[in-house]
Amino acid sequence: MSRIKGKSSKSKDHRERQPFWTKAVNPPRAPMEEKALAIFQPDVLIESQYQSTQTRQLPMDPERVLMLAVLRDAVSCYQDHVGSRHKPKRLLHMEAEQWILDRDRSYLFSFENLCEALGYAPDYMRAGLERWKETALVRPRLKEHTNPLAG
Repeated sequence: MSRIKGKSSKSKDHRERQPFWTKAVNPPRAPMEEKALAIFQPDVLIESQYQSTQTRQLPMDPERVLMLAVLRDAVSCYQDHVGSRHKPKRLLHMEAEQWILDRDRSYLFSFENLCEALGYAPDYMRAGLERWKETALVRPRLKEHTNPLAG
């Protein structure tokens, strides 16, 4: 009995020295050659495994959740109503565009402050949204010119 206890405490000590990501996994009992060849095996992930690596592990503070919601709403208003002909929707796009282009940091929920608080580069986002707008406005014109029924 004492021998078994000694053995289990030794293996327990060995488990505690393992890195935290391998504690729950039993170590493979393969020879060294098989372990070396395992490096060349392809990694196969199912979609749920991939998605679990892409989702946030730590919950965000409520303030950051609000900041992200404001930023997402502004970007969706900017993109959804870019070529709208209806005045209320066009105003939503214009307000979002003014907010995005404004470099004023004096108020808490400015575009600059929200981007930096969330870890985004405001100039990079601004440039990407402007490029997106240019291509979005060119697409309808191309469709008009390539329409065979448009005489």
